[in-house]
Amino acid sequence: MSNKSLLEQIDQAFNSQNNQQGLELLREYIATNDKDLEQLYRLAIIEEQIGETKNAGNAYLACIKHDKRLLKAYLYGGYFFQQIGELEKALALYSLGNDIDARLTLMHQNEKLSYETRVRSHHANNTLRSHFTKLHSQSVESTKGSARIANAIWPQTHNEQVNYLTDGQKPHLFYIPELDAKPIHESNKFDWCQLLEESFDDLTDEFGKLLSLIEQKGVPYLDSGYKVKGFESLVGSKNWTALNIYKDGVANNSLLSLMPKTAKILAGIPLYKVDEKPFEVFFSLLKAGQHIQPHFGQSNHSLTVHLPIIVPKGGYLTVADEIRSWQKGKVIIFDDSFIHEAINPSEEDRVVMIFSIWHPDLSKEEQKSILASFKARSQWLEARSQHLPWVN
Repeated sequence: MSNKSLLEQIDQAFNSQNNQQGLELLREYIATNDKDLEQLYRLAIIEEQIGETKNAGNAYLACIKHDKRLLKAYLYGGYFFQQIGELEKALALYSLGNDIDARLTLMHQNEKLSYETRVRSHHANNTLRSHFTKLHSQSVESTKGSARIANAIWPQTHNEQVNYLTDGQKPHLFYIPELDAKPIHESNKFDWCQLLEESFDDLTDEFGKLLSLIEQKGVPYLDSGYKVKGFESLVGSKNWTALNIYKDGVANNSLLSLMPKTAKILAGIPLYKVDEKPFEVFFSLLKAGQHIQPHFGQSNHSLTVHLPIIVPKGGYLTVADEIRSWQKGKVIIFDDSFIHEAINPSEEDRVVMIFSIWHPDLSKEEQKSILASFKARSQWLEARSQHLPWVN
């Protein structure tokens, strides 16, 4: 019997309400046509409805194996596993699917979609939010963290409405509501700033060795996957270039070897670190005429530091309603969880060294609790793919 004839028999059986016969025929078809994704997904749905639990689960996973971007398989498969009590597998499917397309947890808001899809999206959204909120609480408890860190929020996955307490401040990754909030922190409040500014000549001498490398080894600060309106001229472009000394805690040792004095000075600054490694240190080049549009940073547990090195006339930084012009060798410290923008209206490129420091109001114990929360989340995200080892 040809595949076409078998598919016709399958359709006829289901149309005639001979569902068990249709299921048997569909199983027969998939046994020799397991790459027919449309029919494989159909089999998953029908096995869930009238077939066998094991077969349904295997069919959903097989769909994803054949097409790692098949969003409906993550959503419906996740819901299926949740209903049979396999919560970890459900969470893995929901979160991996949501990474592929964030609409997975928003579909419940779209009245044009089927009731079944909206129900599953609603479950996915609530289940993920409950999971990540609980994960944060457990990690803070394990370090006996303070109440204000226990009350910190991961806004994208928090299980309650997020209320930002300060106008103009809206971090989208991690938020500590009870932390002192102000857009600009005066540099004279930080002992290390004086040494940094006094060492500016040494820093610029070493930077001279790196200037020619920015075009060669620098990368677009915003990669091609960044999709936010207003940033089109910067996405995937060297109009805003980063020459990374440390990125996500990983050192560029070849560049560090060219700047030993700078490295020594940085070692005396309370940099924001992960696993005892500076999270980020880089030279930021903003080309002539470029404008970094107003936006919010990721979190308020760290502050951003600018040390201007090449400063054309007219350039400035705005944080909330405060404006600071870059001045060569003069440190600016700001909380980038406030809305901020940077403008270089000149005909020359601007270069600043940028790094992050801990918010000065955080105790060592609170820093430890924050890192524990980030680590717990990171470890879970890394481990989730064990349920679908061929996804990544």
